[in-house]
Amino acid sequence: MERLFLTTAIDYANARPHLGHAYEKVLTDALARFARRRGEDVRFLSGLDEHGQKVQQSAGKAGKSPQEFVDDISVHFLGLWRDLRVEPDDYLRTTEVRHKKLVQEVLSLLYEKGDIIRGTFQGFYSVRAEQFLTEKERLPDGSWPEIYGEVVELTEENYFFKLSKYQDWLRELLQKQPSLIFPEFRSKEVLGALEKPLPDLCISRPKARLAWGIPLPFDETQVTYVWFDALLNYVTGAGSGQGRIGEWSPAVHVIGKDILVPAHGIYWPCMLKALGLPLFKKLLVHGFWTRKSEKLSKSTGNIVDPRELAEKYGADSFRYYVLREMALGHDADFDEESLAARRKGELAHELGNLLQRAGSMIGRYRDGKIPAAAQPDAMSEAFRATVLGALKKWDELMQKYQIHLALGELWKGVQAGNQMIEARAPWKLAKDPAKSAELDATLADAMAVLELVLEEVECVIPRTASAGLIQLGLPGKVTRRPADWPQWPAHQAGRVLGSIEPLFPLLEDEKPKSS
Repeated sequence: MERLFLTTAIDYANARPHLGHAYEKVLTDALARFARRRGEDVRFLSGLDEHGQKVQQSAGKAGKSPQEFVDDISVHFLGLWRDLRVEPDDYLRTTEVRHKKLVQEVLSLLYEKGDIIRGTFQGFYSVRAEQFLTEKERLPDGSWPEIYGEVVELTEENYFFKLSKYQDWLRELLQKQPSLIFPEFRSKEVLGALEKPLPDLCISRPKARLAWGIPLPFDETQVTYVWFDALLNYVTGAGSGQGRIGEWSPAVHVIGKDILVPAHGIYWPCMLKALGLPLFKKLLVHGFWTRKSEKLSKSTGNIVDPRELAEKYGADSFRYYVLREMALGHDADFDEESLAARRKGELAHELGNLLQRAGSMIGRYRDGKIPAAAQPDAMSEAFRATVLGALKKWDELMQKYQIHLALGELWKGVQAGNQMIEARAPWKLAKDPAKSAELDATLADAMAVLELVLEEVECVIPRTASAGLIQLGLPGKVTRRPADWPQWPAHQAGRVLGSIEPLFPLLEDEKPKSS
């Protein structure tokens, strides 16, 4: 089976991680876990982008060397991923030797090929975006958009990648294959940017202005432009992760919409084409998080700290909320009350309560062992069909990257389990010895739906799913699906349950106040 190479954008190491960083990494981690559950061979790559002018400036303000600064910042990113159970197979920092060697090898190849040439730049430069600007970026009143921050005029000698050489190829490719970008409407944004002639890409900066970068192998007075350096992390981390160009394999790149144009939608495919490497499989482009419909921003104080949320509500509750709330490709508005409500409702009351009720009744009525169920009657058949149908729809939607909808379908199985318990009232069946077989069937069905759901939802709430499966008397580690998935569990009878504990204990502000 061909390996799925799945990557995140590498975060820029000039500040601590925010909600957007956390969502993207949780999203990609969930996709990786889901693919492994389906039996795919997955390589999941993430990392940190550590070069560039902003890092150099931030380090100076902090009174540190750039390396000391990024080493300190990396602790915050890696700590958050550990807390959120984001588990990439490889985490690449662009200051690593393996990456520097790869970048210099690529630069040498393109220089020898004639795709990198020396030239003079005269024009405007955005310090914040670390890119050169043209008149087309100006607003109608002649000012520059706020995203560019300070804009200065420059004249300097640099090296340029012949981006214009590949413009027609890229335009024709996206016209024929708009599905290379998800959602497809994002392809129109890239095509729109390709309507006007592309300037060649300045891929170097003089060391006199920017010392913090990878030196050009053919000119030690210049360092590599941060985007040219950063995009090549995908090649460094491919295959064995040893920085071998020949190990590149087409990836599914998960990125934010702010780095689609021009970086991933224009620069990156043209760089791959110039190197003679196959194109990526897909760009999965997610939207922005807002709060009260306003952009999250440190300058306005409108910020959301993912670490604080994970500590308050639990990492799995945070993971579930962001994946349930945002339709991949579109913007979403963060609402802490909604996070709390989803934790209390869907997670604690529906999933957690189903396990606690059914598990406790098996302990009370069947000595903690899952009973053997007789041949299912019409009611059980209908229930099982509902659950298995929800699982199939979950799988279908996950493969289409409709994760928020997929979770809604999976929860139909959870809700069906709770409705089944209410309808059959096992606490009443337990009082009538003649209803013993019906009680067995009810408890067995409840355990079955929990097993099926927890094995699937592990990709979203890994710690909770593992704990729940252990309570069901199963190993806590989820493995690949059986070939005949989805099928009703056939080997539950007699299995001893573990200790039944709340999956989502009450938060401090939910506990009854003592008098």
